[in-house]
Amino acid sequence: MSQLHIIDKPNGKYTNLQRDEFLVFCILDTAVPYAMVCKTFDALRANNMTTRKDINNHSVTDVIKVLQSSGYRFPTQHAKRIKMFGYNNINLKTANREELCTINGIGMKLASFFLRNTRGEDHAVMDVHTKRWLKNYLVDYCSWDPKDVKKLTYTQEEDNFKAIAKLMGKTTTQLDLEIWEANRVGNRK
Repeated sequence: MSQLHIIDKPNGKYTNLQRDEFLVFCILDTAVPYAMVCKTFDALRANNMTTRKDINNHSVTDVIKVLQSSGYRFPTQHAKRIKMFGYNNINLKTANREELCTINGIGMKLASFFLRNTRGEDHAVMDVHTKRWLKNYLVDYCSWDPKDVKKLTYTQEEDNFKAIAKLMGKTTTQLDLEIWEANRVGNRK
């Protein structure tokens, strides 16, 4: 498996400040290649813009400039999300998935990513790669109709993914990371 960013620690131990930083990393992880997320996060960190306290010392314009200099897509939209997180008083140590989804830019996928990494919770990160893999598995090995797969909610997709991982003798995280590693931009053959 290729190297994950130092802040991206599946089932890792995070301090309060690292939770802030990882939430910023999650906000950046929206329809952007992983390498770009890492590069942009490092630029934000170098400019002291990865914890809520530090974010509040900067303007949205300051954050936009860092995102633009990194070549990040949609810098204005994401800078506003990061700045809004700076003012959010959510307790990242105790917040559940639904509470995390109230943070602008965080949906079920990124909330699952956050909880998997910071607390070791058993969540699948149902991104484009895992969804495609799940659809193919359910259609090819379980004879599902593709139309039925499309109707699944995020939670139903995740439950099916977890069940398949268990059948394969893997943890949800192991299977998730294997699929991500094999299919992410930069690793395609």
